[in-house]
Formats: sequence, structure tokens, C-alpha cells
Amino acid sequence: MNRKKSNRALFLNLHLLAIVLVGVSLATGLRISLLKYAHFDFLSALLPQGQMHTLHYYSGLILGVLCLSYVFYRKRFTHKTTDNKYHRIVNYLGYAVVVACTVTGLLRWLDWATNWVALAHYFLALTFIVFLFLHSYVYFLSLGKKLIAKLFQIKALKKQKLVLGCFVIFACFAIWVFEQYKSTDYKVVALNNSAFIAVDGKDDEAFWRQVQWHEINTYGGANFNNGHTSVKVKVASNDVESYFLFRWQDETKSLTHLPLVKINQQWKVKQQGFHTFNETRYYEDKFAVLLSQSCDHGGDGTAHLGKSPIEGKPANWHGKGYHGALDGRVRDLWHWKALRTNDMVQMDDNVIAAPRSAKSGDRRYTAGYFADGKESGAYVMNWLWYGKDKVTPKRLPLPEYQQMYQGADKDLEQAVMPWFSSTPYAALLDAYPEGTLLSSVLYRSNRFEGDRGDVTAKGHWQDGYWTLEVARRNKTGSEYDVALEQGVCLWVAAFDHAQIAHTRHQRPLKLDYSALSQKGKL
Repeated sequence: MNRKKSNRALFLNLHLLAIVLVGVSLATGLRISLLKYAHFDFLSALLPQGQMHTLHYYSGLILGVLCLSYVFYRKRFTHKTTDNKYHRIVNYLGYAVVVACTVTGLLRWLDWATNWVALAHYFLALTFIVFLFLHSYVYFLSLGKKLIAKLFQIKALKKQKLVLGCFVIFACFAIWVFEQYKSTDYKVVALNNSAFIAVDGKDDEAFWRQVQWHEINTYGGANFNNGHTSVKVKVASNDVESYFLFRWQDETKSLTHLPLVKINQQWKVKQQGFHTFNETRYYEDKFAVLLSQSCDHGGDGTAHLGKSPIEGKPANWHGKGYHGALDGRVRDLWHWKALRTNDMVQMDDNVIAAPRSAKSGDRRYTAGYFADGKESGAYVMNWLWYGKDKVTPKRLPLPEYQQMYQGADKDLEQAVMPWFSSTPYAALLDAYPEGTLLSSVLYRSNRFEGDRGDVTAKGHWQDGYWTLEVARRNKTGSEYDVALEQGVCLWVAAFDHAQIAHTRHQRPLKLDYSALSQKGKL
């Protein structure tokens, strides 16, 4: 085989590999994009499902190495190019889009991206789809039916073992380097055991002023400014307990949670998307913290995307996916809710574990995401059963409180109903006029008791920012909790009056507790 044919075969092999990598990158990227954008929702059934993040990152990374290999190929070997001006323009478009996609993707992964960079990455990927059609069309015009035969000429592969072997080595090295930086180290500030902290969301303790903020760009959430908010984090600990301070921008303080309204002599839930468990209007602000003993991509492998991403488990209503741990380990998930848990001075201590079995009659299946056990306390929804167009309240206010519920009042959308100021629903008691609002949140008590109540937290909103102060014992002894110790990884997510459409980031903070064994504690 002469040199010219050998070079052509090398080009074809690189080209085929590029087709595979681009296909994987686009398919997984489109699946991930459905968390935020609905433009390609009609393709959902055709897109891959499951743990998409690692596959997307690896395919993009190897594609970047392949691009460098192509540059080397063009420098080292003579490659015949077309004289067709249109063809050259299309190729240059492809080169520019690949480079821009790689750069914006890297910025997103590093969490250096603003929302505009994230948006640019998405539209660059769509532009690349257009390029693929144009590129294929050019070759189809010149080769016609011979295109497929020309494309899949995998000859002289034995002659290229050295070149392709070097490519594999460089790709593996790139993945290894990538994995070394999949988290960001954060040094936890050590406190004396006598240091006092009041968990009130106001960060007025002296030691907080000596701790530097670490800023995380999060994006992809509903209702935030272009879906983006920056979350600032501080972490301090003594020998027994860890303290966290989170601050994020949210222009509106939202406490409304699915209020009931009386229309046409019957009650219904005010909702925009709750019927599919994706409410983005009548919902309170929330904040979530995920903790794990490892730092893998996609929330340590707990994000399973798609309508039916976990084999043998029911499909979800909203088509976005489930949280679940398929490796036998648990991840800790703390969930603060501006209406339901803030006055409890708690975060709802939840867990991501192995997906549970579906129960007959349950409307919502949550796979591996569920609350820790509790002895008592918490809230319940104030309806006996849910219907999109009609509900029957579980309880009504006692007579001495009924005057509070006359007429439309926004404050009633942002309230809870205490159990002991209410009575079981009865039709004879339901004499409320049209337009009356009723709280959907029914407090049985004002605290979680037991495992579910391990996390103390209080949020305070001021001037367009939430500040959330959190405390938890480093070791609770619960099988559903992750110990706060060296090497634990932390992710955050903010919700702007949205049920599930939260912001996200790629790389977790890896907590370094080594300062606790040193002198000089604050």
C-alpha cells in the first residue's frame, strides 16, 4: 500500500471515530438540555436515558483529543482538499463550532461559566447539527450513492497501530487528568468547641467574618434571572458539629405553596405544573445540599435522566428523570423549604439510596429519593386526595379563626394552618364564599423529631438575597446520613418558587477537615 492510500485510510478512521463521538456528545447533551430547554422534547423517546453526564464529558473530552490529532494529521501528511468554495466554508464553520463548543463546554464543567456561556454552548451544539447536515449534503452531491462505501473504508488499520495507539494513550491520559480535577478543594475553618453560634440566618457571629466565601456558579433553574444564580459558601467546624453558610441571589421572597381556592362551590389547588410534579409558579423558594463520600459526575452518579431511566421502575410524570443510588451507597440530601421548614428552624433531612419499589396507588414515585425516618412531627398536605380540578380539604379553620380566611388575600397563599387551630373537614362547615384562599400546608407539629430532624437551619431574605445558616453534628450515627469528615463532597442547588426545576453545577466542593487537628482554631 502506498503512502497516499495509507494516509487516506488514517483520515477515514479518524473521521469515523469523530462521527461516533459527535453522535454520543449530541445525544447525551440533548438529553441533559431537556432539564432546562424543551425545544427537543419531541425527541425524548429517541434519546438515551440514565446517567448521561459522565458519558457526555468523556465523549467531548476524547473529541477534543481527536481534534488535536487531526491538526497533527494535517501538519504531518498531505491531505487532498476540495476546490469547492462552498465546501471549504462549511468545513471552516465546523472547525469554528467544534472549538467554540469545546471551550464553552470546558468553562461550564469548571463552573466558570455565566448563564450566557451555558446558553452559547447549547446553541453552538444546535449549530453543529446544522453543520452536520450541510457537511453531509456536500459529500452526497459529489459522491451520491458511493458516499456510504467511501465513508466505511476501514483499510490499512494494521499499518496505523502506532498512530491509533498513541491516540488511545493520549485520550486515556486526558481522561485521567480530567478525573483529577472533578472536584474543588475547600478547606474547612476550624472552630473552638466553645465558639457560640445562633442558627438564625444572619451570619452575625464574629468568626463568619474571618471565613472567605467560595463562589459557585449555578444555572439551569426556573424563574431565576436567565436561570442563573451564584451561590456563595462558607464552612466551619468544631470537633462535634459543622456549620454552613449559603447565600444566593433571589429577587423575590416566595412563600406561596399550592394554596387552595374556592371556585364554583368547590376547592381546587392553584397550580401551573403541579399536576405533572413540575410546579414553577405557586411554590416556595427552596435550597438543597447533596453530600457524598465520593465526587463523581452527575451528583456522584445519582442523576438518572429521561422518562424511564431506571430499568424496572415506573416512568416519571415530567420526563426529566429520577435521583437514585444504584451502587449500594447512600448520599445525604438536605432540603430547606422557605415555607414548610424555615419556621421549624430545620432542613428536611432526606437521602438518596437504592430505588424503592413502587407502591400501588401512589401518584408520585420518587425512586431513590425519600425522607429519613422520623418519630413525629412534620407537615402534611391539606387535602384528602388530589385532583387536578377538585380537592377536598383535610381540615378547615376552627370558627374563631374563620374570619382570617374571608376574601382573596395574598398573605393566605404564604401561610400554614396549625393542626390545633383547625377541625376535620365537613360539608356543613364549608360555608366559605367564592375566592376564599386556604393554606395547603397543615402543621402537625413545629419540629421534625428523630432522624429526619438532624439538620438545624434558618433562612433570612433581605434585599434580593437569601442567607441560609445550617448546622449538623459531624457524625449522627444514622445509616441514612453521610459523616462530615475529610474528603466529603458537597453540591448545592437553588429553587426559585419551583418544585423540581433547580439550578445545578458540575464540580462539587471536596471538604478538607485537616485544620481541625491543628492549632489556631477560631
